[in-house]
Amino acid sequence: MGQIRLIPQNADAHLPTLTLRPGESKVIGRSSDADVQIDDISLSRRHLRLTMSGGGDVTAEDLGSTNGIFVNGAKRQMPQLAAGDRVTIGTLDFVVDDEGGSAACGLPALPAVESLTRVAIASDITKQFDRRALEGLLATSRELMAFTDLSVLLEHVLDRLGDILAPDRSAILFYEAATGALSPRAVRPAREYASVSEFASATVVREAIAAKEALVLVDVTADQRFQDAQSVVRAGARGVICVPLLGRTGPIGALYADKLGAPGFAFDAIDYARGFAAHAAAALETAKLYADRESDFRSMLEAFAKAIEARDRYTSGHSERVTAYTLALASVNGLDPATREVVRRGGRLHDIGKVGIPDGLLQKPGPLDPAERTLIESHVTIGYQMLSGVSFLRDALPIVRGHHERWDGGGYPDGLAGDEIHLHARLLAVADAYDAITSDRPYRVALPAEEAGHRIRAEAGTQFDPAAVDAFNSCEPELARIRKELLR
Repeated sequence: MGQIRLIPQNADAHLPTLTLRPGESKVIGRSSDADVQIDDISLSRRHLRLTMSGGGDVTAEDLGSTNGIFVNGAKRQMPQLAAGDRVTIGTLDFVVDDEGGSAACGLPALPAVESLTRVAIASDITKQFDRRALEGLLATSRELMAFTDLSVLLEHVLDRLGDILAPDRSAILFYEAATGALSPRAVRPAREYASVSEFASATVVREAIAAKEALVLVDVTADQRFQDAQSVVRAGARGVICVPLLGRTGPIGALYADKLGAPGFAFDAIDYARGFAAHAAAALETAKLYADRESDFRSMLEAFAKAIEARDRYTSGHSERVTAYTLALASVNGLDPATREVVRRGGRLHDIGKVGIPDGLLQKPGPLDPAERTLIESHVTIGYQMLSGVSFLRDALPIVRGHHERWDGGGYPDGLAGDEIHLHARLLAVADAYDAITSDRPYRVALPAEEAGHRIRAEAGTQFDPAAVDAFNSCEPELARIRKELLR
């Protein structure tokens, strides 16, 4: 045998004929350093090595490609090739022809193997869209960048992904570079995926992130490589698309979508999804960094608050309990989740100003003289000043400063009255009193919860906002349950 040829069968593709002579070896793939470069998105960078021995034996070695090598429809790792064999790599078909031409190009085609298509993420994604599509992408980008709340942004990204792809299911997964862990962070329909193993192919998700390429499965059920995959069987998916979310510092996750009843996604939708992912990644990375920074800073402040409580065994756990009580009152008032988070922050830090109060005064067992009382009362302004420069705590400052104001105007530090006092501070004032009455103090032992309820109701319209007391009455059993749980 003088030489063999692998003759391309894809009529619409401008592909080279692959020629080998005895003793020759060639690497085929998308990479510029391959012996034969074929710029097709379905191929890996170094997809396979073709080798012809001196005796004329021809082998094809899979070099760890994503889509593998198929010979006459069967996936093979290192097959020997013979004249007439049909070789499929990616979406490209070749027929083996020896020097005598025994493999004619007109042989009946074997059933096409639906393969995993790889779509590169361009460095300048905007060049791929017409003006109308580009304007839509830029408008979406501005819209996404306006969100600072990560959880809200995640849901909004899935809403937009649904508009683009109309999938049956979709999800955003976050990627932890240090461990390689993937975790679903937003899912449609809700609770559809509990873990990565429940996706149609976790391998596809990981490969998309590792390769930094969008991966598209036109029809999973027609692809022999996925016939035995339990995740595919469980999910029942047919068409799958996974687009990596590439941040400035590396991958931050992936967008995943699939269809159950019909194969594939429209090509223009796939292309647009790639552009959308680039903008979504920028917004998510910014929101994630903000959320991570906020979480770290909040943890530091809460640790600081616990350290202050540790100075006084009588108030250990006070901020945690007061926060839980205030959130229960906030639920009765119908406050939304974002507002409840503000209340939570204010509750945890409402007494942080006590860092400026001497231990001896905080733990004094007897009555305070006027000078001592003035110093104790200054903890609200100390805390307010400490936190006023922290942007993400700005909405919680009215709680820190105002939780000792009174409905009748006799409180401190500003002598506010009635509705002049922020609602959050009015709610926390009731919660703070409930915990103070039911906790041990240097000057007295804890009183029963029933007595706390009696005293709070007696002060409605004087010390406390009547509406806040009504909220207390509505959830008094819940407060007692919370108290019992946190004091275990």
